[in-house]
Amino acid sequence: MTKYLALFLLLISQVAFAHDMQKKLTLIKTAKQSIVGVGIYNPLGAPRYQLRGTGFVVKTTNNNESFIATNHHVVNGKGFDDAKSEISIHVGEGKDALFYKAELIAQDERSDVAILKIRAHLPTLPLAAPKYSSPAGSEIFIAGLPIGSVLGLYKSVHTGYVAAYVPMAIPQNNASQLTIEVIKQLRNPLFVYQLDATAYPGNSGSPVVDSESGKVIAILNSVKVKSTKEHVLSDPSGISYAIPADYIWALLPQ
Repeated sequence: MTKYLALFLLLISQVAFAHDMQKKLTLIKTAKQSIVGVGIYNPLGAPRYQLRGTGFVVKTTNNNESFIATNHHVVNGKGFDDAKSEISIHVGEGKDALFYKAELIAQDERSDVAILKIRAHLPTLPLAAPKYSSPAGSEIFIAGLPIGSVLGLYKSVHTGYVAAYVPMAIPQNNASQLTIEVIKQLRNPLFVYQLDATAYPGNSGSPVVDSESGKVIAILNSVKVKSTKEHVLSDPSGISYAIPADYIWALLPQ
C-alpha cells in the first residue's frame, strides 16, 4: 500500500511540475511579443541602424499608438547629438523585422526611465500595481535583445530571482569621493531591485517579469561588472539591478 501511495504522490508532483512549466513557457511566449529593440537610425550612418537597448510595450490606444518603456540612457547620449539621428524601434526578429520612428514622450534621468510612442498597435505587457514590492526570493525572468548585433536581432530570456530591495546610492570609500551629487543620492536614495539573474549589454530597458503573475515588476537598468568591461560577455557576474515599475507608472500618459 505504501508503495502505491508513493507512486501516486510522485505522479501528482510530476503533473504539477509539468503544469507549472507550461504556465511559465506561456508567460514567456506572451511577454516576448511585447519586446522591441530601441536604437538610433541615421540615414547617413554606417550602419544606418544601431541597437542601443531593449524596450517593451506598456500601453496602447484606439488611435493605433503604442507606448514603450525603456531606459533614459538608451535614448540619450552619444549618437543622438546628430541632427539626422532619430530614435528607432525594432519590432520582430531577423529578416521579418520592421522599423518605426519613435517619439520621446517623457523621461526621468534619476530613475533612468523613458517613455516612447510609435504609430503601431502592438501587444502590451501588464505592469504590477503601483506601490507593489516583490519580496526577495520571487522568481522572475528578463526578456530582451542582449548584446545586440553580436547575437543578431533576436529575443532571448534569462531567469532568476529577486535577491534584495536596495538603495542605488552606494557609500564611497573615503570623504574625497563624496561629491555634491553623491551626497544628494545618499540623503534620498533611489531604491531598486537587486536580481540574481544574468543580463548583458543590450538588456538595458528589458522588463523584469514575475514568473507567477506575468506582470512587470521592474525595468532592468544596469549589470554589475565582475572584473572588467571586456569580460562582461565571457564572465558575467549574474547580478543585475532594476528600477521598480512605479517609475514607469509615473511617466505614462493618463
